[in-house]
Amino acid sequence: MTLNELHTGDSAIITRIRGRGAFRTRLTEMGFIRGKNIKVVKSAPLKDPVEYRILDSNISLRRSEASLVEVVTEKDYQPVRPIGPGKISDALQRGPVVPRPGKIIDVALVGNPNSGKTTLFNRVSRSKEHVGNYAGVTVGSKEALFNHKGYTFRITDLPGTYSLSDYSSEERFVREHILKNKPDVVVNVVDANNLERNLYLTSQLIDMDVTVVLALNMYDDLLAKKDKIDLGLLSKLLGIRVVPTISHRGKGIFRLLNHVIRVFENEEPDIRHIHINYG
Repeated sequence: MTLNELHTGDSAIITRIRGRGAFRTRLTEMGFIRGKNIKVVKSAPLKDPVEYRILDSNISLRRSEASLVEVVTEKDYQPVRPIGPGKISDALQRGPVVPRPGKIIDVALVGNPNSGKTTLFNRVSRSKEHVGNYAGVTVGSKEALFNHKGYTFRITDLPGTYSLSDYSSEERFVREHILKNKPDVVVNVVDANNLERNLYLTSQLIDMDVTVVLALNMYDDLLAKKDKIDLGLLSKLLGIRVVPTISHRGKGIFRLLNHVIRVFENEEPDIRHIHINYG
């Protein structure tokens, strides 16, 4: 449920702020913080903007802005309880995952065909999605829930695509998912051995100004060829966190998820939006 669905006099608890950058910072500065109670005071004559009461102050928001604030009723709200130490697989074996209000991270997996994207999805979700050597292996999107470090990850495996143009059904599907669902973090799975081809999609994600963490996958093949990549420099150049992974062995995934949390919580100091000069 989103804030703009509430009626005058309704109260709720904030569970998540969608969006990023200046918008998210502005709402935080005004007191829109997860776990805080908010009440609808009144609407303007044309029902836009809407006045809310939060932290003993009255704040007005446009309905388009309120639609990016997720809430739950006071009756349904449950404080977050960390799951404690342990492996991802241990947490997954404890039974069905119950989403935890305020600590849900929507993640979209985006990458070229054959980048190891679906293999990574299978690792974190313990599912058995089909993996093949041709474009369009993932016909539609697949979704999974799992808990990690007190957060519930809602992860969506999107079709493999080389770009976000509107020329194919896969490109259109991925682009529309990002624009309409506004995932908190996009994990861009990249073949470490073919950066020139794979980073074209990365550049399009950067141009869309979405929050990205780059999984530099198949890193073992790169090391086997005795090639090297300056991960710190690449992160700074792209303005996004780069994490080496070997998805078919499950290596680097724990670290990748930790960085997704840090990016979600705005705790990564080098993350910034860059403007790409295409000449």
